[in-house]
Amino acid sequence: MRETIQIIDNQSGEPVDAEIFDEVALAHFMETQAEWRPVVLAAARALSQQPNQGMLIPRHFHWDWTKKEAELKLLAVKFYGLACEGRLQGIMKVETVAHSCRLPEQQGKPLVYIDYVESAPWNIKKLMTALGQPQRFRAVGTRLFEAAVLQSQAEGFRGRLGLHSLPGSEGFYINGCGMTPVGRDPHKQNLLWCEFTPEQAERYLAGE
Repeated sequence: MRETIQIIDNQSGEPVDAEIFDEVALAHFMETQAEWRPVVLAAARALSQQPNQGMLIPRHFHWDWTKKEAELKLLAVKFYGLACEGRLQGIMKVETVAHSCRLPEQQGKPLVYIDYVESAPWNIKKLMTALGQPQRFRAVGTRLFEAAVLQSQAEGFRGRLGLHSLPGSEGFYINGCGMTPVGRDPHKQNLLWCEFTPEQAERYLAGE
């Protein structure tokens, strides 16, 4: 699957064409290590040296996507990439088994689980601010989230999603995407479990 979508050029405020795809390969994982990780680490160092800014250091600064190479062949796992201007701007891993709904009204029903999602560091405002540089693109995470909703519908799950949110992303998922916070999971680093119902998925895709 390859589809043209739009993200926002942060400097002009205008939408620009980008491509979302599910033919993710090891080369894309290596790109995140070669191009993304040095920027993330530099921003984390800068934040750690600023008074009261340590809590802004992203929890994902140590991620290594190359360790997920073996999962590229798993049928229950799918990776999505988002590219613009010839560079990888975001990547996401989703699963269709091993997790199920926890909300009482849809307890036990199947869902698409967003395991990992990351935007290129130059698209994350707090990281670029720490480095004294402007954010490049906006809406990368939004477009990847939308792809997960569409996959859930294609799987027959009616848009149901679930994920464990990193602390710095809770506002995005709850306020930005409209997910329901269900509770903290003591078996997953006490991260907040958030869930999407079919009704929330419909409203999200309709732009409501």
